[in-house]
Amino acid sequence: MGKIDIIRNVPRIGLNRTEVALAIGVAPNTVDEMVREGMLPRPRRWHSRKFWRISELEAAMAEWPVDGEQEVDVSNWRTSA
Repeated sequence: MGKIDIIRNVPRIGLNRTEVALAIGVAPNTVDEMVREGMLPRPRRWHSRKFWRISELEAAMAEWPVDGEQEVDVSNWRTSA
């Protein structure tokens, strides 16, 4: 097993800002806006590196409204939980 094969088998638990943007199909600046609006969680930080836990992104996105359903005010959805 080569080095590339080992790297491929390491599970991803976090994404950087660019990877989050690619994963949800938006621009990196939109990720920042979504964090400010409370639609995405704030990133974790280790020294100067910022990353989002995939599990936290999935949990946040599970709370988003479903297209076609009545919109709910999400401005305080995290504080009311």
